[in-house]
Amino acid sequence: MNRNNKIIQTIRNGNGFIILGHVNPDGDSVGSMLALALYLKKEAGKRVFLPAPVEWPGRYRFLEKHRDGTGTPPTGDIDALIILDCSTPDRIDWGTLTPDDFDSIPRIVIDHHVEGFPFGDLNWINAGASAVGEMVYEMLTLLGAEITPPIAEALYSAIITDTGRFTFANTSARALEICSNLIRRGGIEPSVIAKQLYFNFSEEYFRNIGIALYNSRTYCDAKIVFLTLDNASVRSFSTSFEDTEGIVDLALNLRGVELAALFKEIDENVTNVSLRSRGNIDITPVAAEFGGGGHRNAAGCTLNMPLSLAQNTLLERLEKLLDKTKRKVDIDTV
Repeated sequence: MNRNNKIIQTIRNGNGFIILGHVNPDGDSVGSMLALALYLKKEAGKRVFLPAPVEWPGRYRFLEKHRDGTGTPPTGDIDALIILDCSTPDRIDWGTLTPDDFDSIPRIVIDHHVEGFPFGDLNWINAGASAVGEMVYEMLTLLGAEITPPIAEALYSAIITDTGRFTFANTSARALEICSNLIRRGGIEPSVIAKQLYFNFSEEYFRNIGIALYNSRTYCDAKIVFLTLDNASVRSFSTSFEDTEGIVDLALNLRGVELAALFKEIDENVTNVSLRSRGNIDITPVAAEFGGGGHRNAAGCTLNMPLSLAQNTLLERLEKLLDKTKRKVDIDTV
């Protein structure tokens, strides 16, 4: 972090900031934005604006109470845009803002994705971090922040979700150490946060699970699992594609599975795909081929093609990836 003293200095010297995350925000995006905004507004006395998400994701609605005025546009000059968890500028969720109005404002980019490129005036990219929430914690520590219960709750939510409840391969000793510090210093209760995140399904989410599992298919001796939310079923059961985060993870419960995908038939020529893998199987190249991204074990992309073609296309890619991984293991064990 020493090489990023300019970021710390810019934050210390500035008075007005806009904090931005990515489209279709997850727990890391929402939690990191909130934690940084809370410190800047409550402790540092800065003017802070979170223009997004406009519609707060249902799973993270329990965190919205911490927004506390940061949804009101600040008066006066903006010293910097702080962009969190975005590997490319087209991933930014500008919410109520018009991007062209901020072309001349310096950009600070803080991210942990492997793909993409540093597009900010100041960049801190750490692909080894489990979550941007981990990076924000490190930054707040350098800034001398008090870890209040709201900040702790936001950062803990960021890290637990991006590590898949501490089950993904990106779960590191440092991530667990930070979460331990958040529990101790922030006085939060992990069981309460877990209940909000993982044991608080809406009826719509529950129906979507049923549709996805009913439409499940296995390939390569059940090493690959496809779950599907097709348009007809979604309409028939009066659900939507909005409340689906984490459904793909259910496929990893199947014994022996190594690769999983959840397909969402957005329309007849657009299919959204969430990808998961186990262990050292890196699925980011597959997602990147179709303009998506993510992490080694969790990624996503959108294919501009019908559902059946998208499934056949991804199956071909995943079979090749599985074969490549197996050959590498065979070579390593010789």
